[in-house]
Amino acid sequence: MIGKISAENLMKNLKVQLLLILSAALFVLKLFFSPINSVPLIIINEVLFVAAIIFLVLSIGDLIKAGKMNLLSLVMNLGILNAIMFFFITFSDSILNLFYSNLGDKIKNPDLIYLIISFFYASIFISSLSYTFLTFRQFYFTGQKREQSIYFSTMSVFFLLALSTAFLDDIKGLSYINNTFMLVSIILICGNSIHISWIAFLTKKEKLLLLVLSVVILTLFILNIAKSGEDTTHYKILSGFSPALKTFLYLMMIYGIVYFSILFFTTLFHIPTAEAYDRKAKEISSLQYFSRLITQVLDFNDLAETITDIAIKVCNADASWIYLKHDSQNRITANKNIGFVDAEVLSKFVLSEFRSAHDQLEKTIYHLNSVKNVPQLSEKYSSLNISILRVHSEVKGFLFAAKKGDRIFDDEDKDALNTFADYASVSIENAELLEESIEKERLEKELDVAREVQKKILPSKNPEYPGLDISATFIPAFEVGGDYYDFFEINENKLGFVIADVSGKGISAAFIMAEVKGIFESLSKTSLSPKDILISANQILKRTLDKKSFVSAAYGIIDINDKNLYVARAGHCPFLLLRNGVAQDLRPSGLGLGLNYTSYFASTLEEVKIDLLQDDVLVLYTDGITEAKNSLKEDFGERNFEKILLENSNLTAEEISNEVIRGVTVFSQNTTQHDDITLVIFKWKQKFNFIGEQEWQNSVPQSKIKET
Repeated sequence: MIGKISAENLMKNLKVQLLLILSAALFVLKLFFSPINSVPLIIINEVLFVAAIIFLVLSIGDLIKAGKMNLLSLVMNLGILNAIMFFFITFSDSILNLFYSNLGDKIKNPDLIYLIISFFYASIFISSLSYTFLTFRQFYFTGQKREQSIYFSTMSVFFLLALSTAFLDDIKGLSYINNTFMLVSIILICGNSIHISWIAFLTKKEKLLLLVLSVVILTLFILNIAKSGEDTTHYKILSGFSPALKTFLYLMMIYGIVYFSILFFTTLFHIPTAEAYDRKAKEISSLQYFSRLITQVLDFNDLAETITDIAIKVCNADASWIYLKHDSQNRITANKNIGFVDAEVLSKFVLSEFRSAHDQLEKTIYHLNSVKNVPQLSEKYSSLNISILRVHSEVKGFLFAAKKGDRIFDDEDKDALNTFADYASVSIENAELLEESIEKERLEKELDVAREVQKKILPSKNPEYPGLDISATFIPAFEVGGDYYDFFEINENKLGFVIADVSGKGISAAFIMAEVKGIFESLSKTSLSPKDILISANQILKRTLDKKSFVSAAYGIIDINDKNLYVARAGHCPFLLLRNGVAQDLRPSGLGLGLNYTSYFASTLEEVKIDLLQDDVLVLYTDGITEAKNSLKEDFGERNFEKILLENSNLTAEEISNEVIRGVTVFSQNTTQHDDITLVIFKWKQKFNFIGEQEWQNSVPQSKIKET
C-alpha cells in the first residue's frame, strides 16, 4: 500500500514537472522567435502547447479527484470560471490599452512586456478551459451504470486532433482537415451531452437550484463565444499565442452551450417526479439506517430524536413526536418542530377518541380540519398520522406525525410510517433494555466505590480518655450518602471531634467526604479554636465545592483537665446535651461550609463553651435518624429521638446508642433506609462537687439552648 501511494505521488510530481518544463519551453520559444511565422516554428509551438494542455488536464484531474467535490459544487465552479472568462473577454481591450496606445502593432511585433502579459492572459484561459473539460468529464461518468468510456475517449481524441490541426485553418487548401475534426468533435459533443443520468440522484431542492444555475451558465457560454469574434482583441491575443488555444475555447464554449441546453430541459422534466423520488429515497435510506440501529448501542434520547427526525422525512411531515406508555405514566419525548404542550394536547385528544381500538387507529389518518371540538393549539395542524410502537404484542407507545395548513397524509404516507414504526419499536426496546442494564451496572460500581471510600475514612476505633465514655455508630444506607465523623487526639488532655454531612449522594459525595477528612485532620493540629478551624475549612473548600454542593459540620474540643467543651456548628443538626433528666439542644449560629466565602461566614459563626458535669451526655447526629420514615411516610422526628435518649441517659454511651438505633429500626422496619445514620455520644464520668441547678444553667449560653 505504501509503495502504491509513493508511486502515485511520484507520477503526480512528474506530471507537474513536465508541465512546467513545457510551459518554460513555450515561453522561451515565443521570447526569441516572436512573431512566429514559419511553418516549422508554428508546428513546434503547437506541439508544445497541446502537450502542455495534456499535462495540465492530467494535473488538474488529480486535484479534482483529491477534492471529491459534489456535482452541484462543480456546476457552481463552472459558473464562476465562465464569469471570470466573461470579465476578461469583455474588458481585455480596456485593460491592455492601459499599457499600450497602439495595441494592434504590439500584437504583430510583441516586446517582452507584451509577451509576459499575453502569456499570463492565455494561462488564465488555458487553466479555465482545462477545468471546464474535466468538469464535463466528471458529469459524463457520474451515474453511469455501464462502462461507456469509449465514447468520451473518442471525443477526447478528436478534440486533440482538432487542436493539433488548428494552425492548418490559416493554410489555403488544408483548412478542411481542421474543419472536419471540429465537425466530428461537435457531433460527439452532442451525443455525449445526452448522458445526464446523475440528475436522477439529486433532491428536488437541488434540481431547482440546478435549473437556475443551468440558465445562468448557459447564458455565460453564449456570451463568451459571441464576444470571441475575429475582430476582437481577445481573439487576436489567443490566436496569436496559439491557434490551438482559439480552437480549444470554441470547443469548450460549444460543449457548454449544448450540454447546459440539454441539462436545462432534462432537469425541467425531472421536477414533477422529484418529490416522489425524494420520498422513496428517504424511505429506503431510513429503513436501511434503522436496520443497522437495531443492533447498535444508542442512548435512548438520541435514538428518540433520530426516530422523529426520520419520521418527518419518511412521510413528508411538518412535525413529529413520540408518546410513550411507561407503567401508569405516559410522557411525550423527542418532539420535533412542535411545542411540548401542543404535542401532549393532540396526543390525549386523538387517543381518547380511539381508546383501546388500536387496530382502527393504525389504519386511520386523522383529518383535524373535519373534526369538531379540536383543542386550541399554538399552530394549526391539518392532518395526523399515528403508528403504534409495539413490542411482543405489547403497546409501548405511539409515533405521531403531523402536517400543517391544508396538507394531508395519504395511504402511501401511512404505510411508510407504519413500516418505519416497526423498526423504531425494536430499536426503542433495545435502547431501553441497554440503558437499564448500563445504569444498573454503573450504580452498582459507583456504590461499591463510594462504600469503600466511606469505610476507609471513618475511624476504625474510638479513642480512650480517662473519665470519658465514647460511642460512635455509623449505619450506611443502600444509596450512599455523605455522612462523616472523626476524632483527633490532639494531646493526652485534649480530644477533637467532628461530625459532617456532605450534600448529595453517591461517589461524588464520598470523594468530597474524603477531602473533608483530610482538611479537618490537618487543621486540628493548627488551632484549639473550633470556630477558627471551621473558618479555615470553609476557605479551603472554596477550591473544591461547586455551587450546588455544601457541607454541614460541627467541630468540638474536649479539655479533660479543665473539664470544658468548646464547640462550633456550621449549619449542622443541633447538639443535644442530656443533664439532670433534661434534653437541651444547642444551636450556635453558623452557615454550612461552602455556602458563603466572604467575611459574613466568620461573623455569623459562634463558638460555645460548656462546663462538663458528672454524667453529662453530649449527642451528635445526622438527619438520617430524625428523618427516618415509616410506612406512612412519617418522620421519626426529634421528639422520639430525645425521648429515647432521656429514658436511657443513665446507661453507658454504647448502650444509649444501641437503644436509639433499635428505636429507629423498629419505627422504619417496613421501609428502606435512604440516608446514612451517624450517631456520636460522649458521656462524662468524672465526679465533682455538687453544682446547683442555677450554676448549671449558667454554664451554658442561654441564647443557644432550646428546652424540650
